[in-house]
Amino acid sequence: MLRCIAAPSGASHTGMIALVRPDGEGDDLLRAYGHAVRDGAARARGGALASVATLHELLRLPLPAWPASPIDELLRDTHERTPPVLKAALAALALRAAALGELDETTEKSEPNDPNAARLVALAVTLLLCVGGATTDAWLTLPSSGSGKSASHADLSLGGTFAALAREARAAERGLLAARDCIDTDQQRVRDSLGRAAYSALDVLALLGDKIVITVPETARALGLTPPTAGAAVARLVELGIAREVTGKARSRAFAYEGIVRALEPGSAGKQ
Repeated sequence: MLRCIAAPSGASHTGMIALVRPDGEGDDLLRAYGHAVRDGAARARGGALASVATLHELLRLPLPAWPASPIDELLRDTHERTPPVLKAALAALALRAAALGELDETTEKSEPNDPNAARLVALAVTLLLCVGGATTDAWLTLPSSGSGKSASHADLSLGGTFAALAREARAAERGLLAARDCIDTDQQRVRDSLGRAAYSALDVLALLGDKIVITVPETARALGLTPPTAGAAVARLVELGIAREVTGKARSRAFAYEGIVRALEPGSAGKQ
């Protein structure tokens, strides 16, 4: 899901880490989109069908000036005649055209890289794939078309949309495999390097892999450790280069599993 949130904007690994930091740091637009994806995915897993109004509500955008009913009819597709991947691609094209002013002159000044249009399209794709059963959760969406570049004709075609979805699915799979390899390698490094001290460090590593960003108090509570024991285990992971302190503060410090996030970063294609 973290990659799914970052993909439409092409967020870097530092932006992804900030998104899960407990102190609320990071890009406000990215954080708001993250909330929209999580809330929308919860509805989609419950079988709730998307609508243009729902998408705008989740993104906290005002209702559009362009006519929504033709797109709503496609999104609902109550007879389930359209396969979810095809529906997602068609909805992406229709929403992109509408949001960029091709259906209504009142929005003709929209830019091809309008972030609201990109988020609207990406969220619709994510939720349609999820509610249609093509994915089990919100883990796939359309990636960024490139910073500062206008969308090409191919990007605005059905074939281009399918190709972008396929590329992102392959990249997400490679990223997940790379993240798993990262965890396996780091577990072995802990065992080989720490001896008896590896037991608590491995527990902390497992928590770090689950949470991505942890604090010492949170770790102590979650694992039933004393704060000194938790702090020592975290410090060992830092010494091994597995965890990295990301706040730059003397107190209320947070530690990130940067290797996993780099593996999942959009554009990394699974490279660490």
